[in-house]
Amino acid sequence: MIKRMMNLLPKFIMFLFSLIYILPIWMVFINSIKDSANANMMGIGLPEKGVIHLGNYFQVIREGGIARAFMNGIIEATGSVVIIILAASCCAFILARKKGKLYDIIFYSFIMGLIVPVAFIPTYLVLNALNLLNTYAGIILIFTTYGLPMSVFLYTGFIKSIPRELDEAAIIDGCGSLRLFFSIIFPLLKPVTMTVFILSFIGAWNDVMIPMFFANGNKWALPLTVYNFYGGYLKSWNLIFADIIITITPLLIIYLFGQKYIVSGMTAGAVKG
Repeated sequence: MIKRMMNLLPKFIMFLFSLIYILPIWMVFINSIKDSANANMMGIGLPEKGVIHLGNYFQVIREGGIARAFMNGIIEATGSVVIIILAASCCAFILARKKGKLYDIIFYSFIMGLIVPVAFIPTYLVLNALNLLNTYAGIILIFTTYGLPMSVFLYTGFIKSIPRELDEAAIIDGCGSLRLFFSIIFPLLKPVTMTVFILSFIGAWNDVMIPMFFANGNKWALPLTVYNFYGGYLKSWNLIFADIIITITPLLIIYLFGQKYIVSGMTAGAVKG
C-alpha cells in the first residue's frame, strides 16, 4: 500500500502543478460564455442555468476588427518565419561545415543575440530612415532579426549531427552547393525546422511591443485587439475573455499538432551539436 502511494505521489504533485496552467485558461474560457454580470465575478463555475452566451464571440468579431487583426498576424508571423527558416538554415549549414576562427566568431555573434535586449530607439531610427515604419516589411524584418539567433543555434547543432560523408557523396554525384543543401540536407532538417517554425510563429504572433512601437493600429495583430478591448470594454470582461480565447486558439492548434517536433528539435539542436 505504501509503495503504491509513493508511486502515485509524483503524479499527484504533477497534477497540482498542471492546475496552475489549467485553471487560468478554464477561468478565461468559462467566463467568455457568460453574461457580463457573471463574468465580472471572475468565477470558475459553469454559467447560471446552463445558458451559454456565444453572442460574446460574435460581438467581438463584429466590433473588434478581428478579421483585419488576424490577417495582420498571419502576414507578419508567416513572413518572418519563412525568412528565418531560409536564412538560418543556410547560415547554419555554412557554420556547421566550415572550420576556422572567423566562423566561430560569426556563430557566437549570433548567440549573443539571445541575450542582447531589444534596442527600440536605434531600431526606430533605422526604420524611419528606410521608410519602413508602419509597414509589414518593417515589422517582418524586426521579427526576423530577433528570431535568427535561436534559429541559427538550433540549426547549427542539428546539422553537425548529419555526417559529412553525405555531402561528399552528393558532390561526387555532381550536386552543386544549392542542390546539395535544398535536395539533400534541408529535407533532413524537418524536426528542427518544425521547432523553429513553431517557436518563431508563436513569438511573432504573441509580440505586442514591436507592433505597438513601430506600427499604427491598422498593422496590429490579434493580441493587441485585447489591449483595445480592455480600454473600450473595461466593464465587460466576458467580451475581453472572448477576445483572449480567439487570440490564443490558433497558437493552441499549432502547438498541439507540433509539440512532438519541439521536443525532438530542441533536443537535437542543443545536445547533439
